[in-house]
Amino acid sequence: MQNTETNTASQPAQAPKKPFLKGNMPLVIGGVVLCAGSVLLGYTVGHRQGLTVVGFDADADAEQLVEVVKQQKTTLANLNKSLNAAVQERDVAVSNSNDLLESLNKANAEKSQVDVMSAIYREVLKQRGGLSLTIQNLAVKPLPENAYEYQLDLIQVSPRRATGSVEIRLISGTEVLTVPMADANYNFTDYERLTGRWTMPKGFNPQFIEIRLNGATPVVKRFSWSRGQAVDSAAAFAAEVPQAAANSQ
Repeated sequence: MQNTETNTASQPAQAPKKPFLKGNMPLVIGGVVLCAGSVLLGYTVGHRQGLTVVGFDADADAEQLVEVVKQQKTTLANLNKSLNAAVQERDVAVSNSNDLLESLNKANAEKSQVDVMSAIYREVLKQRGGLSLTIQNLAVKPLPENAYEYQLDLIQVSPRRATGSVEIRLISGTEVLTVPMADANYNFTDYERLTGRWTMPKGFNPQFIEIRLNGATPVVKRFSWSRGQAVDSAAAFAAEVPQAAANSQ
């Protein structure tokens, strides 16, 4: 019994074992990194090949994107040009409108001055006996389809109104035609303008045009007829313009 204990005591003590991970940590870390790199490389290559199989091409898409951006830039530049042109046209229109408004105001001011001066002159004429009824102006303008347009200006400066009727005659030798008038009556205080149109009978060439004012004081005035150039306008139609009628002189 004593020998056994002696032998046991005489054996040397064993050193404690170190953990496996603690002693081989660099190798473990290196293996993990290697495995992760292999997996990432494989995923990248496989993913790229998979995208290529389904038609994805990074270079082609980049070129397409560049082309789209270029088209958008061109469209934007055209829109900017159109906007600038519209702004310029607006500025010109505003400027023209302002000029027209200024001209209109100036014309109205001048008209007001003329109206005032005319009123003064009429009063002066009335105080000096006035102005009897007279034909201030007669204008005849040739139109297409052998039609004519007349403009007759009558004037009178008097305390009483001028009333009566007008007759326009066309005279060629012994032949006389009466011009139809839409309104052959006049009724005014200072001034009145009568206008209208008629169609000249074919083959009739007047030598004179005569105006007759039938009123309190009859007035007859004859003008020499001279035909001018026809107006290049289709505003008048023979069917709409009354025909001159024959009348005895």
